[in-house]
Amino acid sequence: MKIKEKYLYDHELVAELLLKEMEHWGIKGASASMIHNGEIIFQKALGTKNPEGDPVTESTLNESASLTKTLFGTLIMRLIDEGKIDPDRPVMDVYKGEPWSYDKRFINITPRHCLSHSCGLPNWQDKPMEMIFDPGSRFSYSGEGYFLLQRMTEQIMGKDLNSLFHEYFLDPLGMEHSSATWTPEIYASFSCGFDKAGNVVKIRDKRRTAGHAPEPCAAWSLYSNAFDMALFQRYIINEHGGLKDETFALMHTPQIMASSQIPWGLGWGLCLKDDGILWHWGDNDGFESLSLLDWKTGDALAVFTNSDNGSYFWDAVAGQLTDAPMDDITSFVRIAE
Repeated sequence: MKIKEKYLYDHELVAELLLKEMEHWGIKGASASMIHNGEIIFQKALGTKNPEGDPVTESTLNESASLTKTLFGTLIMRLIDEGKIDPDRPVMDVYKGEPWSYDKRFINITPRHCLSHSCGLPNWQDKPMEMIFDPGSRFSYSGEGYFLLQRMTEQIMGKDLNSLFHEYFLDPLGMEHSSATWTPEIYASFSCGFDKAGNVVKIRDKRRTAGHAPEPCAAWSLYSNAFDMALFQRYIINEHGGLKDETFALMHTPQIMASSQIPWGLGWGLCLKDDGILWHWGDNDGFESLSLLDWKTGDALAVFTNSDNGSYFWDAVAGQLTDAPMDDITSFVRIAE
């Protein structure tokens, strides 16, 4: 995947494209970044973050939603490198707590299954939950599997997920606006979320502590924007996320077929038509986003929106700015969750 040549140096043209597509899709606010040859070449904040019309800036934060999974997947690979996690040792051999399912197949779930969405757990249910297939036998998108692996990881490390994100990524990379847990500082910078009609659908003012996925949560709770996400993408491209060569190779090796054209690696979506691509989308109420990079070419695109129309926007933008197989990616996203 590459950024198309005409957009590499004409950044006014990129901004015009973003504004045109924002107007077309009714996007209130967005941030976007581009990387070429491993270097950040474009970053832009556009639109507004609330009904009062306050502008989106480089410090405005959205819910990254499932883009959180890319940081968590890379964190697990780092811990595999450190010998602290075995990707094929069952989670329940390590995790100290009540099983999340009494199905006898639950004890066979491994970190590899969790990161590749092949664990057999549903995407969020009350516990104890039913298993929907044998671990490793097929793909079914499951934030629950990520949350289970998070709980095991926090026990091993003696730290919560937000502390681990700060230790391994946010602080070293200078992702100074990002956090996996709500704070007063996030409240000051946070955008409202808007529905497809442009009405406010989400106003946050506190940490989420109840429900199936209280924060910090490996499946959804990173608060960030395209400016900070570009720093993480650059780290993956230039330093392979701090991983050993063989561990990085494992991360982008297909583990399971998610669709006819989309394999899944460990923490990342892949593409059959371009084996350098690592990607993920984010979709929470009022917030939709895309992280798309190619570790072989060194190019990347990140798009964050505060809109339920965001996936239409990032699809249109990525399809024009890059040569990525967006038809394959978007077709999968439409049916995934």
